[in-house]
Amino acid sequence: MVMRVRNCIVGSALTLTTAVLSAGCAAGGTASPPSSGSGAARLGPSPGSLAAAIAGASAGCDRTAWRSAPVTVTRTVSVPPVPVLADVRTAQHSECGYDRLVLDISGPMPSYAVRYVNRVTADASGAAITLPGRRYLLITLRSAQAHSEAGVSTISRNIRVPGYPSLRSWVLAGDSEGVVTVAVGLPAQVSIRTGELPGHLYIDFRE
Repeated sequence: MVMRVRNCIVGSALTLTTAVLSAGCAAGGTASPPSSGSGAARLGPSPGSLAAAIAGASAGCDRTAWRSAPVTVTRTVSVPPVPVLADVRTAQHSECGYDRLVLDISGPMPSYAVRYVNRVTADASGAAITLPGRRYLLITLRSAQAHSEAGVSTISRNIRVPGYPSLRSWVLAGDSEGVVTVAVGLPAQVSIRTGELPGHLYIDFRE
């Protein structure tokens, strides 16, 4: 009698687990694994919001309206401490038709602007940066920094090439005097969508 009850419990548990996994796959679709700018598996202040930022909507695709650059959001941030760009992550959402760039922010959300530029240059040297892509977007954060208080960079200066359909490449272009710039290489002029979660700013790209 005990063995029969135990077998029923195990069988029910397996059935329930299979149902939950099947429902999760059906709801969320499939996204390419996110790539990290720093290579470290660091999480922002809210692991739950980070997962949502990278993965998009918790069920189905993000339905927020698309728009064209430029986009500007202005805030008054009391410093110190200065908000820190702790990491940059990317993910491809082929099932939803867009690619996503996530900026992990430690501290309050700074002001930011997203605009097209004809060429990408390094702040503050002005040296040209050859970035894969045909059009370029510049994301500017103010007041912010991409280094620790000890002066250690939080983001590599290497060019990253995820090679997604609408997000070809990105690079940290500047970190000087409270201004951080991230340049993005695109295949053409695209539609964009910006959004915020605690500790994260995300930008979506769609041709």
